[in-house]
Amino acid sequence: MSSSNIHIADDNNSLAEMLGYRLEELILLKLNKKKIITIGLSGGSLIDLLQSILPRLQLPWARLRFFFVDERFVPFTSDDSTYGNYQAKLFRQLPLTEKNIIKIDPTLTTVEECAKDYQNKLQEVFNNEDK
Repeated sequence: MSSSNIHIADDNNSLAEMLGYRLEELILLKLNKKKIITIGLSGGSLIDLLQSILPRLQLPWARLRFFFVDERFVPFTSDDSTYGNYQAKLFRQLPLTEKNIIKIDPTLTTVEECAKDYQNKLQEVFNNEDK
């Protein structure tokens, strides 16, 4: 049985600090066992929290992969695009390349085609995490 802890922050800055510390700790721990770590990101207010802390972390960025758990079938320029928001607010501040980011292809014809393409991209990344 695993043990869980609940941490309560006084404000968003404190929450970001706690989140950053914990993320760095977990990522570095996992990288002792894996060559690549894949991290799922959601949109909304998480972007602002990560924007305030991730650029300060000392991580081996080339070994991290990011994907989106709640992306929408819209152009990246749309305010509703999770990738578009991360690109504008966070990714430009980090030493990332296209290889680090797994995203949908919003130029595909249908949402079904886009979902299948994204599924294939994710499977390829997850299948190669330890290679």
